[in-house]
Amino acid sequence: MNGEVIVCGHPPALEVEPGSATTIATGGVVPRGADAVVMIEHTELNEDEHSPAIDLHRAVAPGQFISYAGSDLARGEVVLRRGTRISSREIGMLAACGIATVDVVRKPKVAVLSTGDELVAPGGALTPARVYDSNGAIIAAAVVEAGGEPVPFGAFPDDEVALELAMRTALQTCDMVVLSGGTSKGAGDLSHRIVSKLGEPGILVHGVALKPGKPLCLAVIEGKPLVVLPGFPTSAIFTFHAFVAPVIRARAGLPPETARTVEAEVPVRIASELGRQEFALVALVAGEAGPIAFPIAKGSGAVTSFSQADGFLEIDALAAALDAGTQARVSLIGENAAMPDLVVMGSHCIALDVVLGVLAERGFADDSGDSATVEASRERFNVSVAA
Repeated sequence: MNGEVIVCGHPPALEVEPGSATTIATGGVVPRGADAVVMIEHTELNEDEHSPAIDLHRAVAPGQFISYAGSDLARGEVVLRRGTRISSREIGMLAACGIATVDVVRKPKVAVLSTGDELVAPGGALTPARVYDSNGAIIAAAVVEAGGEPVPFGAFPDDEVALELAMRTALQTCDMVVLSGGTSKGAGDLSHRIVSKLGEPGILVHGVALKPGKPLCLAVIEGKPLVVLPGFPTSAIFTFHAFVAPVIRARAGLPPETARTVEAEVPVRIASELGRQEFALVALVAGEAGPIAFPIAKGSGAVTSFSQADGFLEIDALAAALDAGTQARVSLIGENAAMPDLVVMGSHCIALDVVLGVLAERGFADDSGDSATVEASRERFNVSVAA
C-alpha cells in the first residue's frame, strides 16, 4: 500500500507502481500507473507486518470504475444547440462546463387589452347590461402558453381618447399589443380607427374569410405587431391561435407548434356559410370503428364552447355543409386531449352535475354536448344520459 490517500479536489502525488495500490475516494483523480479501481467492500486488508497485502474478492478489469476525460463531453462536442429551451438540466450542463452566462432570447412582452362599455373586471360587481372581461384573462393565459410574457392593461370603455392613450402606452412599453373587441363595424367599434393613426405601416389586414373570426385586424406599428381580435370569446381564441401565437413563438425563439390531429367520423350534418372557411368545435367520443366527432352547437359568444371542446375541424370555404358520415381531420385542443369514459349529450342539469362530479372523483373522464345529438348518442354508446 502506498501511504497516500487521494481525496477529491487534490491531485495525486505518488505513482502507483506494479504490485502496489493507493487508497482513493470516490471522485478523486486516478494517479499515474493505475488502470482500475476496486470498491473497498470487495477488498480485505491483510495487515501482516512482514508482507502487508490487499486481498481482492472479485476479478478486476482494466478501466473498472474509472471515468475517463472526455467520456461525458469530448473536446469539440456541442453542449447545447441554438434554440434549446433552458431548464434545470441545461443549466446543470452549462455549470459543469464552467459557463456562467449565455445569450438567450427574451420572452416577448405582450400587452393585453380589452375594450367595450359592457366590460367589468372579474371580481367586480356585475350590473345590468354588463359582462365580465373574460377575454383579457383568456388571452393573457394563451400568451404564456405560446411562450410570451403577458402585460395586462385591463378593460377600457369605448372612449377614443382613453383607448388611444392606452394603445400608445402599450406600444411604448411592450413588444406586441393584442386587443380584443371594437374591430367590427357596429356602433362603438373604435379599435380599428385608432390603429389606423398610430404609425406606419399601420393596418395590413382588416377582415378575414374565416368563421368565427371575420373582423380580425392585423397591423404593424413601427415594427411592432398589433392585433385586434374579435370581441366574442371563441372568435378571439381561434384567431389568437391562428395568427398571434405563431408570431409570439417565433419571437420567443421557439419552433412552430405541431398540430396533433385524429381522423374522426362526423355523425350529423354541419351547415356552413359559403365564402368563409369555418372552424367547427367538436367533442370526441369512441365509436366501434374509431373516433366520432359531435359538433358543439354553442355560438362564438359562448365562453364555455372552447373549453369544453376536444378539438375542431375545418369546413372548406366553398362547401355549404359537411355531410353526415364524412371522415374529417380533427385538430386536438390542449395537451391532454383524450377520449372520455362517459359521454353525456343533453342540456344542463344540476342533478346530472352531481352524478358527474361523483364519477370524476372516482377517476372517470366525462364529456358534454348538445341536446340535438341525444338520439345519435343513444344509438352509438352504451352509456348516455339526456338531461
